[in-house]
Amino acid sequence: MTSYKNLNIDKITEAIHILSLRINDRFPEAGLLKVCNELKALSIASKANIERINKPYIFFRIAFYLLVLVAAAAVYYTFFHIKPDPSLSSFANLITVSEAFISETATIGACFYFLYKLEDIIKQKHVLNALHELRTIAHVIDMHQLTKDPTYILTDKTKHSPTRDLTKNDLSRYLDYCCEMLSLTSKVAANYANNNKDEVVLNTINDIEILTTNLSSKIWQKIELNKLLK
Repeated sequence: MTSYKNLNIDKITEAIHILSLRINDRFPEAGLLKVCNELKALSIASKANIERINKPYIFFRIAFYLLVLVAAAAVYYTFFHIKPDPSLSSFANLITVSEAFISETATIGACFYFLYKLEDIIKQKHVLNALHELRTIAHVIDMHQLTKDPTYILTDKTKHSPTRDLTKNDLSRYLDYCCEMLSLTSKVAANYANNNKDEVVLNTINDIEILTTNLSSKIWQKIELNKLLK
């Protein structure tokens, strides 16, 4: 039975592939097609990234458990094999020993915490690097539609005006493809949220979704304006 609780990266990749075919049908020479193929590559890579992130890092876990055993052995040896020094009856010496014990306990605790969190830190770094690539490609998509302005027919061309050779219908299709790519970019990013409770990662994904939504809104304004112009 198909689950609809989580995003399916294979379906997202398939949608990007179909979009690339549609772009190729209308704009085979456009740079937008290359951007779409790059997005498809990132989507494919995200599946391998997520599978790697979901696997435990055995080396760090072994190191953590070894540290626990060493600490437990040290505590056991301290309490059961070292004879108490009569000088500990002195309050001053007792304070000194207590301070040393607390300091060592804090150091061991910090080592525990570092090894316990190290796996999550490394995984977080991998995810954030992948999300950075998706954020970048969203801006690249926006750059490709930047000069696709339907109001150019109302203004005179200047020496440095960008080349605008799209028909009214092709312009709408081009802008629509940009919107779809932005939406699929956010879906690839959202896929990293599956089974991930890292607050930094989730906030970054949310930022990408806000970015792609805002960029799409601007493009849809162009599409609606293009419909109104004759």
